[in-house]
Amino acid sequence: MEKSVADSEIAIRLTELTKTYGSGAAAVQALAGVNMTIRRGEVVGLVGPSGSGKSTLLKCLGAVIEPTSGHIELGGEAIFDDQHGGWQIDDLRALRRDRIGFIFQAPYLIPFLDVIDNVALLPMLAGKANGEARTRARELIEALDVSHRVGVRVSMLSGGEQQRIAIARSLVNHPPVILADEPTAPLDSTRALGVVRILNEMAQRYGAAIIVVTHDEKIIPTFKRIYHIRDGRTEEEVGEGREIT
Repeated sequence: MEKSVADSEIAIRLTELTKTYGSGAAAVQALAGVNMTIRRGEVVGLVGPSGSGKSTLLKCLGAVIEPTSGHIELGGEAIFDDQHGGWQIDDLRALRRDRIGFIFQAPYLIPFLDVIDNVALLPMLAGKANGEARTRARELIEALDVSHRVGVRVSMLSGGEQQRIAIARSLVNHPPVILADEPTAPLDSTRALGVVRILNEMAQRYGAAIIVVTHDEKIIPTFKRIYHIRDGRTEEEVGEGREIT
């Protein structure tokens, strides 16, 4: 069946997603029927107390752990469906490498490599030619206003610059989905808001759907949509969408 225009804009769709750890009397239900829809080019906040299921949800969506039941679509394609045997993708490692970008609280860059090499390494591992990978890396580095640091080892960068390089790395393979886990936690207010501004700009420029897991009260007012997760269930809220100046 042909998808509607609205469906064609959806990058992430989760339907009744559950995850249970253990079995029997020791079973713990971390996700209890999560429903979530995120459009291309959208940045959405995911908030909730410790133990609410945020990390489990991110790991399921990132194909790091297997859900117990439910349905996950990325870009209109089912990648998990418990009614059809679970994972619908044979190579989950390639899925994570090519279609999902990850940004963490710590940048996790390779300290002895320079800025370009840190970003270009991922597409080279995916089989891209060295020149093509480095051209893509340079494009992103310029878009993120750190081109003046090209050739510098990342260990010499500031914390804010390192996080920009981590964002460039997450975008380098043109993934439709980016999962950001507390990306502003170690940053002060100015740098934290700067990172959120960059994520919004990159989402618009490259059409990526970005989920930001956060406890950071400084950035929560910037989201236009927020999913609250409590006891393994999500509730959607219209956010302030405060403009970052």
